Amino acid sequence: MHRFESLPANYAPFAAPLEYEAPNGLRLPNLHYPWASACSPHAPFVEARMQQWLVQHGLIPNEHYRARIAQAKFGWLAARCHPYASLERLQTIAYFYAWYFLVDDWFVGRTEKVSAYTISNLEAVIDVLDIGRIGNEPVYGETAWVDLCRQLRLSMSDAQFERFAHAMHLWVGMAGLRMLEHSHARTAPAHRHEAILRHAGGLYPCLYLIDFANGLPLAQEEHDQVDVQQLRRHTNRVVCWSSDVQHLGLDVHQSAPHRNTVALYASQGYSLQRSLDRVGERIRTEIDAFMVAASAVREDAGPALSSYIRGLKHWMSGYRDWLASQHGMRAFTETEAAIKAW
Repeated sequence: MHRFESLPANYAPFAAPLEYEAPNGLRLPNLHYPWASACSPHAPFVEARMQQWLVQHGLIPNEHYRARIAQAKFGWLAARCHPYASLERLQTIAYFYAWYFLVDDWFVGRTEKVSAYTISNLEAVIDVLDIGRIGNEPVYGETAWVDLCRQLRLSMSDAQFERFAHAMHLWVGMAGLRMLEHSHARTAPAHRHEAILRHAGGLYPCLYLIDFANGLPLAQEEHDQVDVQQLRRHTNRVVCWSSDVQHLGLDVHQSAPHRNTVALYASQGYSLQRSLDRVGERIRTEIDAFMVAASAVREDAGPALSSYIRGLKHWMSGYRDWLASQHGMRAFTETEAAIKAW
């Protein structure tokens, strides 16, 4: 039995509606991604099987989450971010994205609700990675996590899985640091805050699945190249800041501006529109820097690294397209739009 069953049937970590609108009239950043988007034709099938898998592992505790998962379409996120993955690997990635969101939302997203229950669930994430077996009293999401890690270990090289596991360890550690920061009512300086969100934002484990999706494992020396690490940092910033723009309404509504780069600028005295513009400028700078660095790396890149660079691009544009589908608009291209968040 999963221990969330003792919670009320209508429990949700926050009481916000599925969609919240910030004040009208804010202009979203107008951004250009200089490469073509793509989406796997397997998306509908992957989405349907993912929903079944979530039910099988007891990951949908109530109707609130059933509606949110149905709306989110994490199978489509996987299909947009990994458009050329095989069906089997795309399915595993979709399982991970949905599991990751649910665990993050329940136990990390609301740092003001930290409890022993929160800690035990994060400890379970590490135990499964390190030991590979389920505990005597499985916590929420643990059986699904064991299944996921088994699938990944069977299909990944040892080096690939170790990189993925390391990123998950960092995510858990940074989640704990965020909770500690909140418990002391301390707001970190902007540069420290970004250092925390670099890993607490949760993107690096996803980026470490790119060469798994491509079926072309990166050699460790390629993965560790300084320029390749920089490409991942550019990608992380583009995706996380884009998410901050799109989710500003929800973060403000939930009194969680400490998690949002746009809101952090606003807290420094900038207007909300100027804060949006500044984050948009930073995203453009990161995209430009990514293109310059990628061009240099590709000069000596073999097939696996070239494919990996394309995968980083697909993650940026795929996430953008997924956000657009979530909110019923072309992300970051409307001159006037309310900021929505799910």
